[in-house]
Formats: sequence, C-alpha cells, structure tokens
Amino acid sequence: MNKINVMLLEDDPVWTDCISSYIEREHDIAVICCTASKEEAIQSFRLNKVDVALVDIMLSPNCCDGLDAAYELKQMGLSNIIMLTSLNEKEVILDAFDKGAMNYITKTSFRDIPQAIREAYNESAGVHPDASYVLISELKKERRLNKILTPTEREVYDLKEKGMNKAEIAKYLCYSVDTVKKQIKRIQSKIRG
Repeated sequence: MNKINVMLLEDDPVWTDCISSYIEREHDIAVICCTASKEEAIQSFRLNKVDVALVDIMLSPNCCDGLDAAYELKQMGLSNIIMLTSLNEKEVILDAFDKGAMNYITKTSFRDIPQAIREAYNESAGVHPDASYVLISELKKERRLNKILTPTEREVYDLKEKGMNKAEIAKYLCYSVDTVKKQIKRIQSKIRG
C-alpha cells in the first residue's frame, strides 16, 4: 500500500516531534521530511515526492513566514497544503486561504491532523472547525455587502478596507475627495442600517 507522503514545516522541535510521531502511528501516512524554514521546505519539495504539506504559520524569526512558504509551494504545484498554527485570528485564517491553504488547523486540534491529511490527499477536504466559522462569517458578510452596496460603493469600500485613506481613494478612482467622503458616509449608513 502506498502511503501519503507528508512534509512538515515546523520550527519548534517539540511540536515537530509531537506532530510527526502522532502522524507516524497511522498506517497510511508517512512523514518523509521535517523542515524548519521556508527555504528548507522549498528544497525538500523539489527533492521529494510530497503529497501533503503541513505548514506552521509562525516561523521564527520571520513571524508569518509560513504563509509565504505556502504561497511558494502552491506556485510550485503543491495544492494540498494544511496550515498548522497556534493562531486563531480572522485575518490570519483568511490570509492562509488566500495564500493557497486547503485547510487550517490549530495545534490544539492536532488529533484531527491525520484525517485532514487524508481529505487533502483525496482532494475532498472539508474545512476544519478551527477555520470554518471565519469562512462562513466572511461569506455572509460578502453576500450582504454585495446586496446592499452599488458596484461603485463596493469599490470604495474595498479600497478603504485595504487601508487607503479618502485622498488616496479619490486619486485612485479619479474622484474628488468630497465625493469619496459622501460615498463612505452612505456606505457606513447602509452597513449600520
């Protein structure tokens, strides 16, 4: 029987041992390489037949380097990426899926990792409960915004969400600052209402 080949990108030796030894108990999964940095992970992917990657988001000293690693691995053709982290923050979860993650599991849910690996390998992954509430909430928000905002208002809203100020939005859209102020006021009124 062919085993599912897993690469673990984790820079904490305690978690590396814990997760890899837990996964190795499974008859159909093998941890073929453990890496501690984005560069090592990319090199290991080039040298090995990796079916699924478990990628820690918080790689020291580069903070969220795991997100970049996931993005690069995805660009190299690895689509079965599971983000593994101690963070359960909305923006980090959304960034993980934007960078190419197929699933997102917190380390406290490590017992669910073998099943997530199987689902990723079979491309039938359901989103783990650690992240599903954020994705559902975001989907509901997007649907609501698309219903209540005009296309122009939505464009202004999105630029504001990206951190642009009124003057930058006005310049970007070739509007007057006064027009942008009015639109933002109308958008806020619709969202509250």
